[in-house]
Amino acid sequence: MIFYAATLLFLANFALGVLVQLGIVDTKPFRWLHHALFFAVFASAAAAVLAGFYWGAPYRWALVPVLGLFVVLPYVRAGTRGHATLACTALVFYAVGLAQSV
Repeated sequence: MIFYAATLLFLANFALGVLVQLGIVDTKPFRWLHHALFFAVFASAAAAVLAGFYWGAPYRWALVPVLGLFVVLPYVRAGTRGHATLACTALVFYAVGLAQSV
């Protein structure tokens, strides 16, 4: 269950980032929202990894690299190809984890 919650939080933050980059949403008045969501995404991913290893869940190995990506992500400027690449790579690992959970 924690993995699905972590995935939904990630997808919400990913969607927000995409909408901001496309100019559909302007987060300047509430810039903190993306950062707060990212903190929740990181914390939920870490909790999912810990729970996954504790319970032997099949997604656990797919989510480990996501933690590394999330450590690097804040240091790569938003709106750049590098930031998008890291976020899309995390999306792939979440998808792999979902596929392994089915």
